[in-house]
Amino acid sequence: MSDTDKEKLDALLREAASIIRSKADSEIPALLGDGIVDEFLGAMAPRKSDTGQTIYDYLLANKHRLQVVALLRRAIHQNYSISGTVNGHRCFVSPDFHQWFDDGVVFLQGKERFAGLIGLYQNGQIKFAVAARDIRAGEDMGPDDLLFLNIDEYRQLESEKAIPASLGDLDSVLEELGRMLGEREENEAKYQSFFTNNPWVFGAQYVRIDSHTALDNENIPDFTGVRARDHARDIIEIKQPFMPLFCQDGSFRAEFHRAWQQAEDYLEFALSDTDFLYRRKGLRFDNPHCNLLLGYDLSPDQSAALRRKQKMHPRITILTYNDVLALGKNTAQMIKTLKGWDHEDRSG
Repeated sequence: MSDTDKEKLDALLREAASIIRSKADSEIPALLGDGIVDEFLGAMAPRKSDTGQTIYDYLLANKHRLQVVALLRRAIHQNYSISGTVNGHRCFVSPDFHQWFDDGVVFLQGKERFAGLIGLYQNGQIKFAVAARDIRAGEDMGPDDLLFLNIDEYRQLESEKAIPASLGDLDSVLEELGRMLGEREENEAKYQSFFTNNPWVFGAQYVRIDSHTALDNENIPDFTGVRARDHARDIIEIKQPFMPLFCQDGSFRAEFHRAWQQAEDYLEFALSDTDFLYRRKGLRFDNPHCNLLLGYDLSPDQSAALRRKQKMHPRITILTYNDVLALGKNTAQMIKTLKGWDHEDRSG
């Protein structure tokens, strides 16, 4: 390599660095988000192609190029994952490439760099996310697939005993739900009892789930959930998991249409009679949402059909029992992580 090439490259890189440094943070995505960084990395070290070359031969042939890439990764890993004490616990807080919110920042927080819980800092509050449904391999994840729990809300759930005190109880609860599904239990009342006793499986959103809350003589949903964030209520309507939902041609059966209509009717009543429900019954509905729980082990096409249907009503979330089981497991893992941080704080 000639000295001229080195001098030219140095000058270009310094000029690029100067331009990038001079731009506002909000301008960076437009400046670098069009694939130019990917092109730069590809020039620095070609990606392994499917040419029959072994992994080790590829590494050997690009030893020095890949060494520079590894040094870049090490520099990013060490310098941009910030060690500190947040809300009383020791951890690393790392940037994340998912940035869905204009008024907040998504990050990763855990005991290791660039790993741990997905967090959101928004309006001066720290929240942590759990996946809200059963996300299958290859599916993209977006903000609508996550539930964000405010740390203050979590502490409230603990104080009101809406979260099991024992970590072992988290696992045993989920094992009970898995057992009922594995045994193909069709008695809807058993699932109603399960969810009333374990409100935390819905993503730790509710301090309490009340069964058969009568809105009036005709509108009686299976549950209303008292939200941790404001103590207003959501509607939860469930069907036994093995109720048939689809015809052979892939269209919805009448059973599904009836369940959907129930969810719409309950929401409409809660929205139109908000004052009546609060003054006469002491039930507070503020921007209510409905979780409609039905279906188990559906095919990818059937699950996609439910997602399309859900988009027809922004206040209704369709959850399959696979979704709830995944949501419960993800919530349990978050609770274990938060409790683990608390234990570390007390013992450290």
